[in-house]
This record gives sequence, structure tokens and C-alpha cells, in this order.
Amino acid sequence: MLNAELYSITGDYRDQNEDAAGVFYNQTDQQLLVMCDGMGGHLAGEVASQFVVEALQTRFERENFIEQNQAEAWLKETLQAVNLELYALAQENDAYTGMGTTCVCALVYDHHIIVANIGDSRAYLVNSRTCDQVTMDHTFVNQLVMLGQITEEEAFNHPKRHLITKVMGTDKLVSPDVYTRRTQFYQYLLLNTDGLTDYVTKQEIQELLVEPKTLRELGDDLLARAEVRAAKDNVSFILAEIAGDPV
Repeated sequence: MLNAELYSITGDYRDQNEDAAGVFYNQTDQQLLVMCDGMGGHLAGEVASQFVVEALQTRFERENFIEQNQAEAWLKETLQAVNLELYALAQENDAYTGMGTTCVCALVYDHHIIVANIGDSRAYLVNSRTCDQVTMDHTFVNQLVMLGQITEEEAFNHPKRHLITKVMGTDKLVSPDVYTRRTQFYQYLLLNTDGLTDYVTKQEIQELLVEPKTLRELGDDLLARAEVRAAKDNVSFILAEIAGDPV
């Protein structure tokens, strides 16, 4: 079980916080971390993100221990079912037309995590030497990076970096990406919306998290770094401390 802290602010440039997140436990105290970012510029983004977080919480809390060889299937099937419910809600209510949300979630084991993502909210594993991005963004700009047409540095400031190619709620069917990663050589797991990583680089995250501070202090420093950059989005993340071997 990871010691985890949740941070979420609306920011000075937004009227409402469309991010939603939570740290949940099932019947055997297994841990699930969830981070969602409601679609900015669309109706009811905050409804979509909260709907997905609450739906995942409900389903997870009624489960017993999910074996590691069942985790990928559980995450895929659960996210697909929740997506279909969110899509139906949007179709039934004109006020919710076009709403959607990203989602990144991590199912925690003793020495592994199973991560699923849809959209551009991310998961990172961090130690004293590196900040490894676990997930791949479902964005137009990331497709350019993968094709070798632009660099990661160019993607950070690209004018179309917010053009998302896959989200929850806008189509009946969605397929999350799922990753299994060993965690024993990392100190921290970070799940975040793009409100953090649009303004704080991967290198800065790693440099901030190696400071000899408490988990809460480290999270406060990350949040302050985004704020000093005048982040124009909601900023949300879960920072969790991994009980692994230090590097």
C-alpha cells in the first residue's frame, strides 16, 4: 500500500475545477489511484470526470483482491463499461452533450503497478536519477513525436498540444492502454492532469522530488512550481511514496 497525497486546485484562470481524483481501497485493502480531467471547452466536463471517478470507486470497493494476472482485464473491462455509461448519460441529457474526460489509474501491488490511461493524463515513476513516463498521451502532438516529426521538447510548447485523440464519454467504445511496471527501484509514483505537465517539465519534476522533504512538502513544491508559471488550467495530481529500494 502506498502513502499517497492528493492535490487539486482550480487555478487563477478557470472558473471551475473540472479535474476529479481519488485513492480507493477494495475489500482486502488493495489500492487504486484514479485521476481524471474533464474536457475543457466542453459542456459539463466536471460532471464527466466526477462520474468516472465515482463509478470506478464503486466498482473497486466491492471487489476482493484482484490477482495481478487479472488486473489488465479488470481495468480494461471496467473502463469500457464506465465509458459506455458515461456516453449514455451524455446522450440522454442535452446539457451534457459533448462532455468527456481523460483518465489515468493505477492498481497497486507489492512490487508492481498496473496502469491504464485514456487521453493525456499521465503516470510517472520517479527516482533519484530519472523520471520515467509510464503512459503515452493520446494526442495529435504525441503522434508527431512517435513519427519522429518533432521532438519531446518541441511538443512541450506546440500550439496543438491540447488536441486529444481519445477520451472517455464521446464514443460508445474506447480502448485504454494498459502497462505493467516494476516499482521496487523507484521512490515515487505520480498521476497527473496536463495542468501540471504543461508548465513543469519532466526534468523539473525529478529534480524537485529528490529533495529531502516529506511527501506533503514535495507535493506542495510541485504545486507551487506550476502556480509560479501562471498555469492557465486546473492543476491536479496524486503523489505516492513507493516503499521500494532507494537508488
